[in-house]
Amino acid sequence: MHPSINNSLNEWLGYIESIHPIEIELGLERLKTVAHRLSLLNPDAFVFTVAGTNGKGTTTAVLAKLAEKAGKSVGWYTSPHLFKFNERIRVNGSPVADQELVAAFDEVNKARRDVSLSYFEFTTLAALYLFAMKNLDVWVLEVGLGGRLDAVNIIDPDVAVVTNIGLDHQGFLGDTVEQIAREKAGIARHARPVVIGSQEVPESLYETLSMIGAIPYRFGGQFSTESGVLSWNDGHCRNLNPSVPDANAVTAIQAWLISGFHLSDENIEIAIADVKMPGRLQHVRHNNRDIIVDVGHNPHAGEYIARKLAPKQYHLLLGMLSDKDAKGFVDALKPITKSVNLLDLNVPRGLSAADFEQKLSATDELQLFGNIEQSMDFLDQHYPSEPLFIGGSFYTVCVALAFLESCVGT
Repeated sequence: MHPSINNSLNEWLGYIESIHPIEIELGLERLKTVAHRLSLLNPDAFVFTVAGTNGKGTTTAVLAKLAEKAGKSVGWYTSPHLFKFNERIRVNGSPVADQELVAAFDEVNKARRDVSLSYFEFTTLAALYLFAMKNLDVWVLEVGLGGRLDAVNIIDPDVAVVTNIGLDHQGFLGDTVEQIAREKAGIARHARPVVIGSQEVPESLYETLSMIGAIPYRFGGQFSTESGVLSWNDGHCRNLNPSVPDANAVTAIQAWLISGFHLSDENIEIAIADVKMPGRLQHVRHNNRDIIVDVGHNPHAGEYIARKLAPKQYHLLLGMLSDKDAKGFVDALKPITKSVNLLDLNVPRGLSAADFEQKLSATDELQLFGNIEQSMDFLDQHYPSEPLFIGGSFYTVCVALAFLESCVGT
């Protein structure tokens, strides 16, 4: 099947998934060939590119909101999505329409000719094409995996951001944080700034940035946080948004200030407060129960979640992908854990609850469930009204939110 602009968005997405034999294939040469044909490699816009193990989504969300608050037209590219693919590609805060996506996919498909593109490569080119066609002032691009060989790295950023470094995607990026840091540093460019959003990064990151000749701005140096106050060299504001971690907020502010665009401290504070991040420590009430959902899925994210939710104790309902550090994530949540309940994740690379159990300690007391309905029935029966945390994957949060929102009168 070769779809056209008359096909639906879902038909196009199915086609894009089918045309490349490998789900993830790092490398930029094939991508650059097609991007050159589409005249995408030298955008007129100011470009922010954000890499990191955790916090990329919130950091890019803050950058996009700062641009909007400053009156700039902005394209924001992020992944994955919670409910609809359109969430990945936003213009001035709004997801692009199905027909715009279909038209962009059609142009990419024509330009690629005999070049094979993965799902992420194809959709990244479509996002860049849409941003270019709309002549936007600012592009905010989130790295999907790693940095150096990720699809968004075909574009030279004016400001690069590395939020933090942790173990994730080791099969592609390396088995140590030192190796992973070198890959993420690959988004930096010679004589251009790169903002580092954590003090806890390996020295290999700075060694690589020095080799590139990038200009680092360090968390704890030029900018910092303390008790909800975000500070930079000549200003400060409060973070009034519980869904945006302080470190991500101030990192985005520092990156924004380097751009040369102006925004008052008061408007920076207002912009951050206005950021909406579904699935990030999101609070939901159901059957007189407090539920927190979060898309975090690695030990670093688990540690952050535990710090934010302590000292309250929660029953955990978790579903994860097979290539994630399931034991590390569960262990990180132990300070806030009342019970551990595992959910089948019926998606590609998803862990069954039984396989999830095998990754954990034999001493852990676990309950296994085939779907969200079964798990919620059990929890409502055995632990009524007690706090619940649901997470482990974007997919898990999506399923959970869809179920909770379908429960009328809760």
